[in-house]
Formats: sequence, structure tokens, C-alpha cells
Amino acid sequence: MSQIQLENIVKRYEDGFVAVKDANLTIEDGEFMVLVGPSGCGKSTTLRMIAGLEEVTEGSILVGEKRVNDLEPGDRDIAMVFQNYALYPHMTVRANMGFGLRMRGIDKTEIEQRVNMAAEILSLQTLLERKPREMSGGQRQRVAVGRAIVRQPSAFLFDEPLSNLDAKLRVQMRTELAKLHQTLATTTVYVTHDQVEAMTLGHRITVMNEGVIQQVDTPLALYRKPINQFVAGFIGSPAMNFIHGEVTDSEFRSAALRLNVGHVNHAGDAILGIRPEDLIHATDNMDPLFTAAIEVVERMGHETVIYFQLNGKSMVARFDDDIAAYPGDNLSFSIKERRWHLFDARPEGRRIEC
Repeated sequence: MSQIQLENIVKRYEDGFVAVKDANLTIEDGEFMVLVGPSGCGKSTTLRMIAGLEEVTEGSILVGEKRVNDLEPGDRDIAMVFQNYALYPHMTVRANMGFGLRMRGIDKTEIEQRVNMAAEILSLQTLLERKPREMSGGQRQRVAVGRAIVRQPSAFLFDEPLSNLDAKLRVQMRTELAKLHQTLATTTVYVTHDQVEAMTLGHRITVMNEGVIQQVDTPLALYRKPINQFVAGFIGSPAMNFIHGEVTDSEFRSAALRLNVGHVNHAGDAILGIRPEDLIHATDNMDPLFTAAIEVVERMGHETVIYFQLNGKSMVARFDDDIAAYPGDNLSFSIKERRWHLFDARPEGRRIEC
């Protein structure tokens, strides 16, 4: 079993700052779990506590059924891949990948077999005699992953491994990491600030903010039913639009629009959330939800993104195709049926069930 459990984990530093607050999380055997959130949310600190690189102030970390709080990193049967590759510049790829095994006294024949196996999985066979300076960033990252694979650990930990790569390489490496997990089926915990990476790689996603776990769910569940306004605004790109108003008699009302929301167990101040892709151009046979003046149009071939102001607040709409709209035009918008979200206007911004 390589299930990982966090039980009431707290990380408090000497100056009193609490980086992680009472975190409870179960990562199932063979699961690909992504920790995501803005900078400073506590995701990397959580990963480093699992790895043993940060001490746990309170709570327990279990790998399998074994409490590992007091174990050294090398004794936790976990392999970590860092953002900066951490390769030895004077060693070849082969030597870099086998170094950890040599330090453990593994037989040379066994090391050779493991290195060759990892090289084949990662398409590194022709690069084994090169040194890091002779390779691209993507190739070096694959070597760092290979060094983790040869250890045959019970779990992989990835700390923003793609953030140093350019956009094209990030897409390529995302695909390779997904294939790798399908091949090895090893429990994986992956930290990123990029919600696209989170949505495409994770079996489940843990969304964190200010040291607190906000929601743990599948990518689609987070997208379709965010538990609060923070999760709603963080998951999705471009980000969800928010409009302040109030709910009265089954209707959401603001200075800019009115929307029938049906029966909800809420009255008074509320926040209406609308994803950019759920706004549609209201044609002649449709009742518009609102009309606004276009500020910027981005035509990207496969989609068109339109920026506009609604009652002094910046908004964005995304369309799957090109539309005849230009800066300065007034455009009428409607919304896809039931594709809106309501949140409490109080600071926690909890979801209002509709």
C-alpha cells in the first residue's frame, strides 16, 4: 500500500506564521493528486512535509500505514522531482540517474537494468552518455524524472517541475507525465500554481488558499460545482466573472442585470458567478441578459475572447468561433441555461445551492 494520509497537519514557523492549517487529506494508492493554489498558499510546504524536508508542527503523516513524521527523507520510500532539476553537471545522464542507487549500495547490474528501463520509458536511450549542459530543458527534466523512477519508490512527489520550461515544452511534458503515470500507476503528489496543469493531470485536485484546504474533488466537479467563490475564481481560464447583487423573490438583481434563479434557500446580498465560456451572443431571437460596450477583442483562431465593462467592472466572454464584434461596439449577451453560480456575499463566499 502506498496510500498517503495527512491527519490534522499544521506547519508553524518560529515567527508564529502558520503556513498550513489543520490539513486533512487522503491520497489513495495509485492516485495522481494535484495540489494547486496561488503563491504562498501552503502547497509546496505540504509537499515538503510529506517528503521530510520540512518538520511537521502538529499532526501525522502516514505512508501506507506507517507514521513517517520522524523518519529521515531517505527512509520514507518517496522520490521527489524538483523545479530546478538538481542534476550533477559533471556526470552523464546514466551516472545522474544511477547515483542514488550507487549510494544505497545497489548491485551494478541492478542499477544498469533500472537505468535502461527508465531511459526506455522516457525516450532517453540516445542521451545516456551526454551531460546536462548538452541537453535542452525538457530533456533535463526527463532525466530528473528518470532519476526518481529508478528508485522504484512507493510514491512520487513533484514540486512545480514544468515551471522552467517554455509553453510548448510544458504541454509536451504534461503529456509525457500523464503517460508515465498510466504506465507505472505509482501514487503521485504534484504541486503546481498552473490550474491548466492541475485540470489535465490530476485524478483529483486539492485547492489550497492561505494554508487551508478549500476543496478536494475531481477536475470536472471543481469546475462545475466549486464550493466557494475562491475555488470558482481559481479554477477556469479565463477566470469566472463575478457580479455583486442580491436575491429577492427567486431573482438575482444587480444594477446591470436581472436573472431568474428559481427557488434558492437564500435572500439578500449574493454574488453571481458566470464563466466566460457560458456567456453567449444574444441574437435577434433571444432576450439579452445585458448589453455592454466592447473594449478589447482577442482573435486566436480556435476561439475569440472579448473584454468589456459591466457597470464599471471588468468582464470577459469567450466564444468558440469568430464573431463580428469590434472595440467600441455594443454587444448583447445572454447566458447558457442554468450555467451560472451563486455565492454568499460574506467573506467565505460559500456556494448557494440552486
